[in-house]
Amino acid sequence: MTPSPPEPDPVDAAALDALILAQATGEACKIAVLIARVSDASALAGERVAPQTIAARIYALSGTGQLAVAGNVRRWRAAEVRRGT
Repeated sequence: MTPSPPEPDPVDAAALDALILAQATGEACKIAVLIARVSDASALAGERVAPQTIAARIYALSGTGQLAVAGNVRRWRAAEVRRGT
């Protein structure tokens, strides 16, 4: 029997949201680019966050209007995102 993979460390959603909003600008960029920026910033802070976790928070922030998305938010390389109003 193979061991199950370790559970990911819980991520503080508020801290991750703040990091995402800090990396987002008023200028649109691809969602994949924003995910890479946030991933790099979290790694510099000594925290590893999975891209899927970052994407889930981007989806949530776009739902509340804090991020504006043009295109299908689930298509990271096609949709663009910027800070909302």
